Amino acid sequence: MISRFVLQSLSKNKLSVFLFHKVPQQPDPLVPADVSMARFEHLLDRTFSQFTVLPLEEAITRLQAGTLPRGAACITFDDGYPDWLVGVAPALRRRNLHATFFITSGQFDGVPLWHERILAAVRRLPGPLLDMGIPFLPAQPVATTQDRQRQVQRLEQELKYLTLYRREQILQQLEAMAGVKAADVPVMSEAQLRDLHSQGFGIGAHTALHPILDYCNAEEAEREIGGARERLQAIVGGAVDGFAYPNGRPYADFSRLHVDAAKRAGYRYAVTTHWGVADASTSPYQIPRFTPWAERDWHVTYQLARNLMTEPMQVPEVAT
Repeated sequence: MISRFVLQSLSKNKLSVFLFHKVPQQPDPLVPADVSMARFEHLLDRTFSQFTVLPLEEAITRLQAGTLPRGAACITFDDGYPDWLVGVAPALRRRNLHATFFITSGQFDGVPLWHERILAAVRRLPGPLLDMGIPFLPAQPVATTQDRQRQVQRLEQELKYLTLYRREQILQQLEAMAGVKAADVPVMSEAQLRDLHSQGFGIGAHTALHPILDYCNAEEAEREIGGARERLQAIVGGAVDGFAYPNGRPYADFSRLHVDAAKRAGYRYAVTTHWGVADASTSPYQIPRFTPWAERDWHVTYQLARNLMTEPMQVPEVAT
């Protein structure tokens, strides 16, 4: 009761938006930090029950209109995983909770998520050493599970800030060394996306190939932002009005150029990954999001309270 009172007191005229990605039934040994289904359901029952969970687009509209209820919150997911249909979607529906799923559209054209390709390759690499002959990726051991955990993290961090062309080159080299193919990586099907949409969940775009937009040229950025919306709309047969910036940090990952591109593409709102909450002064094209990662309930409450007092960073926008 005390935690609910604290969160309600801090949340007047503020919108908390929570972010998740893959939520496996059991944590992957190579990605132990992933939120498991058991942990996610615990958050739904013990933490999110202290909020009024709204559809994201409705919440943003009410925030701008000044009619947002105290304790308003939204639940969002990024990337696109087939397991959502058997895990998080049923869990949300059992509790009558809405969520918005921001999807990378490239997987519907045969290009799996790039970080899932890393995971699949590192899992199958022959040991005991990974040596790709690349100066910024010096040889590292892959003899133990812990070694492979570190390599997944290192490769994701290093490949994230490359051009799409260079990232694909290294991914193909890694896959060849591991004896795997990109086509072996599970992806969402169009039927699964339509199923998610038909259940009443929100569908947003998360680019086609999940690049860091600041590392794209102007033509690539326009294609990634606008093309993803067109592709997803064609699949679900409805409007896709929301966009999530990949990696999502203002100034580090996207700029005002990409905010403007999202507006031109026809999106009505967009979300970042900068901590904090939205208020009446927040641009609808830079809604902050936060993932509570603590294990203990009191620590989660502390994180949420701190987040409610955090002012999000925003890049300047051209007046429209």
